[in-house]
Amino acid sequence: MGQDYADTMATVQFEKAVEFQLLEIKDGFEAMCDFKGGVVGEKVEITDRFSTMRAKRIEGRLQKISHSNPDVERRFIHKQSSVSVHTAIDMDDQLATEIPLDSPLATNVARAVKVARQDEFLVGFYGTAYKGKEGTDQVSFLGANILAADWTGSAFDTVMRGLTLAKLRWVRKRARQLMIDPAIEKLHMGISAEEIDDLLAINEYISRDYNPDSQVGQMGKPLNSGAQQALQDGEPTDFMGIHFVPMEFTNSEAYPDSSVVALNGSGHRRCPVWVPSGMSGREWLTIQTKRDIRSDLDGHPTQFSAYTNVRYSRRDEKKCFIIECGNS
Repeated sequence: MGQDYADTMATVQFEKAVEFQLLEIKDGFEAMCDFKGGVVGEKVEITDRFSTMRAKRIEGRLQKISHSNPDVERRFIHKQSSVSVHTAIDMDDQLATEIPLDSPLATNVARAVKVARQDEFLVGFYGTAYKGKEGTDQVSFLGANILAADWTGSAFDTVMRGLTLAKLRWVRKRARQLMIDPAIEKLHMGISAEEIDDLLAINEYISRDYNPDSQVGQMGKPLNSGAQQALQDGEPTDFMGIHFVPMEFTNSEAYPDSSVVALNGSGHRRCPVWVPSGMSGREWLTIQTKRDIRSDLDGHPTQFSAYTNVRYSRRDEKKCFIIECGNS
């Protein structure tokens, strides 16, 4: 009885520590899209999307009503298998291991869960979306919203470029052409270490002559007089109305599923760009932890496990973009 109580309390302690660390780690993609948790079922309808409706001027008194007849498109997210992370601590290690809220064990498990959920977002961004009455009709990424790596700003050539000002201008222009209002929704862009390095080579990004507000870091602290724009808090600041989201999305170890499609056939990085209403996420399980004694292994080690189940999908193809980048 006493041992059962101790095991239960240890499991609860582990679960609370992981949940605490998930809250401490910076927000994931849940805050960057249409996201809802607590869903059930094999598939979930995320929207009935209406095509653009236009108002018409009344031509006279007591005229017949002219109805708009928009197309209606129903979108779905299909449930997938949960993802999990496991680790084991043997008897000797347990004697020297505690699990307070800030323990390395809880921190690493929480980070593994967070990265796994990011991987799911990227799979939903790059992958096939589903529509139709039963959610079985496949929808591919909109080809016109993909910019090749050799874009010069006015044409394509054979030089494969990294992230440039011309590419940022293209995505802003393309978004406005598709009626995305930057005053309502901010563009979000996933960038790797390569793109961060490219940003620091763009004069308009680093110079106060072009971007005077760039001398204030994300925590509101002014930089010193000799500083250019920066990574004061270790993160790139927003630029041209674009919020940059650092992630090593081509790392196959961190992102085993999405990294396969995060590079094109030529090896160019496919940087994801979206606005929150362009993506949806649905969550079947936030976090569930388990603590078990492995009597089948010598020393009866304790196995710690965590599970999560979340899935993302494009909600509107016109609000998702890809900027392809080579090595500058």
